[in-house]
Amino acid sequence: MSVSKKRLKSNIWKMYIISSLTAFVLFYAIDKVFMELRGLSVTQIVFIEIIYTVCVLLLEVPSGALADRWSRKNVLALHLVFFMLNTILWIFAYDITFFILGIIACAIHAALYSGTYTSLLYDTAKQIGKENEFDKILGNYFFYGGIFSAVSAILGGMVAGYFGITISFWITLAISFIALLFTLSLEEPDIHRTTGEVKYWSHINNAIKFLWKRPALYHLIFLTVILTLSLRIIDEYAQLYFFSVGASLFALGYLSAIAGGIESICAKFAHRLNKYKRRNIYLISLIINFVGFILIGYFHSKIGIVFVYLPIIATWIVGPLFNMDLHKELPSSHRSTGESLVSLLRTLIYIPVALMFSYLADSISIFSGFTAVGIFTGIYLLIFILFSYKKIPQSNLVVK
Repeated sequence: MSVSKKRLKSNIWKMYIISSLTAFVLFYAIDKVFMELRGLSVTQIVFIEIIYTVCVLLLEVPSGALADRWSRKNVLALHLVFFMLNTILWIFAYDITFFILGIIACAIHAALYSGTYTSLLYDTAKQIGKENEFDKILGNYFFYGGIFSAVSAILGGMVAGYFGITISFWITLAISFIALLFTLSLEEPDIHRTTGEVKYWSHINNAIKFLWKRPALYHLIFLTVILTLSLRIIDEYAQLYFFSVGASLFALGYLSAIAGGIESICAKFAHRLNKYKRRNIYLISLIINFVGFILIGYFHSKIGIVFVYLPIIATWIVGPLFNMDLHKELPSSHRSTGESLVSLLRTLIYIPVALMFSYLADSISIFSGFTAVGIFTGIYLLIFILFSYKKIPQSNLVVK
């Protein structure tokens, strides 16, 4: 029997609250400084980031299958439990061992979150008759998260400066616990579970076969991968660019907050682009992304700071749209697994791109690293124009 529509509708506003609370992480703006203050070298910090990436790579798809076969709500709750564990371990970390344990917990948290939140939102929207408004709902979800992320970026440094750096962790821990309570109050939507029908790894194999048999989806998936990969490069290394062109440490929080504000606004109003042809929107987004990286690499002064935000705009203005297109293609029984497979592909491509970026940044300059990413996105832009443009549906119809 279906759960009541009224209780399901409450999932939407609760997920907005959860997005806001989970984005309010005060220590994200100071975590690298915190590691250095606790005695870690730059090499050790990079080593920890590599451990994180490898763990996410290994756990991405199995965690998505867990959400499909068990419970979206419970997996989201677990993701918060592991984030809280990560926070606690880092509070008491005075050597690399605890930082490694913490980053492993963080990787589990990230893997459990990936694909699960959008799947729960989409299943909820579909069951209450708002499937066609999913891009708007998802845009709002990103909007509230972006606003609170921007605020936390500014407050994180201020709290650490006035009250001590570990206070930021304790406050974040308390807020995460409130988010956990909201998560546990969510109503599980009706989904088709494969538990009892097929084995765990057979479920993952079936999801791979489902995507493999739909070549038209490849174009959408690679578009998603390239744009979100580009965004991650900006998220991870924009601070280095800002610092290289003369931005002060004090300004970094505000520059990060601007990025959060842009993300929020773009996601909030992305659904309004539904009246335009999808293929044209995606093409323009790729062009903006490419131009942004090239100009970031070209300008070696504070003028370049403006262009750092172009890839952010390019990705977030279409993020809710390609998420909607992808979820319309995926059946409920494989929704989280399918999105996790996309995330896995993104990670596999991200690793060599990030290594290329870091090598050029260290051996030549940070500007050369961004230029190389621009060339990479430019190559994909040509591929998209030649092979994918006409394969993308003109509207938000299901890909055939």
